Amino acid sequence: MKNFLLIFSTITFFLTVSAVRSQEIRSEVYNPPLPYHSNVDWGNDYTVSTTEPLGKVTGVYRNSNNTIYTAIPDTSIIPGKSIVVLASSNNGANWAVTGSISPSNVINKIKMVGRADSDSIFCFFQLGSLVYCWNVITNNLNQFTTYTNVNNFDACISSTNSLYLIIDLNTNNEVRFFGSANSGASWGGAVFLSNTAANPNIYMSGTGDTCLISYFGVAIIPDTTAGAVRTVRYRESAPGTLTVVGGFLTTIPAGTQKPQVKGVINGGKAWLFFSGGTPGFYEMYCMQSNDNGATFGASFTIGSSTGRSNFWFDATHYKLGAGGVDLVYRSDSTAAFPQTNQSTKLVYTLANNNNPSTFTTPIQISQHIPAVGFAFYTPSIIEYYNTAGDLGVTWVGLNGTARNVFYDRYAAVTHVSNNGNSVADKFILEQNYPNPFNPTTNINFTLPKDANVTLTVFDIAGKEVARLLNGELKTANSYSVNFNAMNLPSGVYFYKLESENFVDSKKMILVK
Repeated sequence: MKNFLLIFSTITFFLTVSAVRSQEIRSEVYNPPLPYHSNVDWGNDYTVSTTEPLGKVTGVYRNSNNTIYTAIPDTSIIPGKSIVVLASSNNGANWAVTGSISPSNVINKIKMVGRADSDSIFCFFQLGSLVYCWNVITNNLNQFTTYTNVNNFDACISSTNSLYLIIDLNTNNEVRFFGSANSGASWGGAVFLSNTAANPNIYMSGTGDTCLISYFGVAIIPDTTAGAVRTVRYRESAPGTLTVVGGFLTTIPAGTQKPQVKGVINGGKAWLFFSGGTPGFYEMYCMQSNDNGATFGASFTIGSSTGRSNFWFDATHYKLGAGGVDLVYRSDSTAAFPQTNQSTKLVYTLANNNNPSTFTTPIQISQHIPAVGFAFYTPSIIEYYNTAGDLGVTWVGLNGTARNVFYDRYAAVTHVSNNGNSVADKFILEQNYPNPFNPTTNINFTLPKDANVTLTVFDIAGKEVARLLNGELKTANSYSVNFNAMNLPSGVYFYKLESENFVDSKKMILVK
C-alpha cells in the first residue's frame, strides 16, 4: 500500500489529498471549509443535511476549537463522495464541509472517535470487507491490512491517544482486537478473543485506562441476536497494548432477541445497555456494575411504558460533577398511526455515578420523527465533555416524507423564542421564572436594536457551566430562553447577558 500527499493551493482555499492506491480510496480535508447551505432551524432541531444518508451518522466534539464534527455516509451531499464530514462551531446552527472520502461508494459502517484530552479525531469506516482509519484533522488515511475479510468492527481511543480496533471476520466466527500507537499507521498487540462470537463492541473509560468489551456468543444459536452476550475487561498496559483484567462473563443469557447491545464504563461504574423482546414491542434494558465491570447486577428496564416500544439507542459517559452515563433512544407508540412527533420520538435520560442504577424521567429531544429503514438509523450522541456537561444528538428524521439528518443540542437551550414585535428603548435582562426551579426555567431579555448576544450560566464559584447563546445575532425584540439544568446539581447559579456595551447578571436557584 502506497500513500502520497498532494497539496494544492489557490487564493481561496487549499485541500490536502492522500490516496490509498490499491483501493483507490481518497481522502480530502478542506481549509478553509467549504460552505454548506442546507441548514434550517426548525423548532429545536437543526438540519445538518437535506439528503438521506446510506447508514448511521456519527460525530464527536473537539474541545480545542469548540467544534462539532459529524461524518455522514452519503453520496448526494457532494457528487462523487462516499463520506462527507461536516463541522459546526456554533452548536449546530451552521455547518461547513471539512473533509470527504471518494470515490462514491456505499459504506458499510462508520464511526468517529475522539477524547476531551486529545486534539485528534479519527473516522473509521468499512468498505466491503476492508476497514480504514482516517484522521480528519491531519488527513492521514490508512487501510487496516492485517485482515481483509472483516464482517463488522468497533473502535475507541485511549488517554494515550492510542487507537483500538475490534473486528469479527466473514469467514468464521472469530473476534480479534488490535492496537495502534501511531494513529493507525500500523497495528499490533493482536489479541484473539473467541472463535464463536459476533458483533463486538469496545468502550474505553473516560477516567482511566480500562476498556469494556462485549460480543454475542454464537456457538449454538442460529439467530445471533438471540445469543448470549459476553463481556470482558482489558487495561492499557502500554500505548497500543491491552492486557486482560479478570475473566470472561456471560452477562446476558441466550434467549430473546437483542438487536442492539452497548457497554459504557466510567469512574469505576459500568453499564450494559440492550434492547430486547419481540419486534414491535422492545424494551430498553440495562445491567449495571459498581466494580468497573467485574460483576453486573440483574437487568432492569429504562423508561418502560405500556403501549410503547423502545429501541435503537446510543449511550456514552459524561464528566460533569461525579460523572455518569447519557442515554438516547427511540420510543414508538405501538398503536398510533400515522406517526406524529409525539407518538414517535427520541428521548434522553441519564444516571450519575452516585446513583448509577437510577435514570431520570426520559424527556423528548426530537421535533422530527426519527426515520426507520434497512440502514438502521440509530441516533448518535456527541458528548462535549466540557464544564457544562453539554451534549448533542444527530439522527435521521422525517421532514415531511423526506429523510434528513438533524442535530439537537441538549445542554442548556431547549428553545429560544421571539416574544413579539415590541421593541424597548434599552437592553433589559429579566429575573428568570420560575425561581427557584427544577429543572427548567425561562430567562427573558429584550434588545432595543439588532445585536450579537451572549448568554452564559455560572456556578457559585464563577465557573461557566452553560453557554446558552454564543455571540449570536438577534434582531431588536424580546426573547425567552428555556434553560434545562437536568444534569446540574442543586445550588446557586448566575446568568449573564452580554451585548455590545451592555452587561447584566442575575442570580437563580436550582432545587432538586
